Amino acid sequence: MQMTDGELYAACEQQRDQAREERDGAYRERARLVALVAGGLAEQAVVAPALDVDEPGWQILYATLHGRQCSWHYSPRDADLIEHLEHVPADDPRAQWDGHTTEAKYEHIDHLARALGTPGPF
Repeated sequence: MQMTDGELYAACEQQRDQAREERDGAYRERARLVALVAGGLAEQAVVAPALDVDEPGWQILYATLHGRQCSWHYSPRDADLIEHLEHVPADDPRAQWDGHTTEAKYEHIDHLARALGTPGPF
């Protein structure tokens, strides 16, 4: 049985909506974990408006983890996860990106994760 154009369009819309929900769910999981780390392990954590994103409501969480800055963008739909952290203006000195790359950030996080699982100082 062949689909009509309307049925085909509706099926595509449904698949797109499902993919968007799965993507947003994955970002929400990441956002929860970052908020947990920033709230409990960071020496410093601040949230500032994301001036590099054209859509309103985006924010950046800047966290200092064992002496190094890590940062993540937060969409407006995940803002509730970081509302308890200190919010500062975009020009606050603590909210200035230090130039770290995503790769360097996650290498540092991997090192910290291994170190936290090892007895003694790291």
